[in-house]
Amino acid sequence: MLSQPDNRLGDQILASAVRFLIDGGEEDSANVLLSCSLTFWWYNNDWGVDSYRFMLKGPRAAYDILNDRSHPIRKSVERAIEAVLPVDMVMDNLLVSGELISIDPDWRSELLEIARGRGISNQAGGERAAGIRTWNNFGFRSASEIKIAEALDRAEVFFLPNCKARLGLRENRQNREADFLICHNGKWGIIEVDGSPFHPSTRTVQDHERDRLFKIHGIKVIEHYDANKCFTHPEAVVSEFLRILDQ
Repeated sequence: MLSQPDNRLGDQILASAVRFLIDGGEEDSANVLLSCSLTFWWYNNDWGVDSYRFMLKGPRAAYDILNDRSHPIRKSVERAIEAVLPVDMVMDNLLVSGELISIDPDWRSELLEIARGRGISNQAGGERAAGIRTWNNFGFRSASEIKIAEALDRAEVFFLPNCKARLGLRENRQNREADFLICHNGKWGIIEVDGSPFHPSTRTVQDHERDRLFKIHGIKVIEHYDANKCFTHPEAVVSEFLRILDQ
């Protein structure tokens, strides 16, 4: 017999497991786990022992990783959850599911446009499109990016998320994409969300090169923020960035 899930405790276990991974230097695993929600159910198994079944729900990119039981990130996440469980809880199984998305009355047309290559085409696209999450019909690659978008929206700031731009000089013209291109009080700047699965530390050189290309065109304020900070303290990130931009 399965009990109803306790979502509040599920959130606490999820946050504790993420912190466990961060403290161990396992940022890639932490960011995959951050993109998911966690629920669990109690049930009495065939041997009369209390057991708990856990489920992680996340976007396609997280699902593909976590559904592979041999993947090192899957093993890392399982270990982290088990490490932070209360002493009276034993994880019998960890299930993985794709997430249910929020829909609006015109959801069929919106998804049809995306599937046909229209709608979201110059925004959060490319080879990483399988990991796209949507908010207000914009595409994002992580929960941390959505947190920043929500904070910018509450601050009533004009911003362009994950939009491709054509830039560079002469023979060095390129397509490049900023996480958040922002205009505030007539000044332009960029927020980059670093440390997510799509912005690993190994991309530092490429990110600096992209920053230089934007600076050639007069966008001088480009600030990089850790994905975990963006997820847990998005208001502070946006507030600090706007203060820097206004200087």
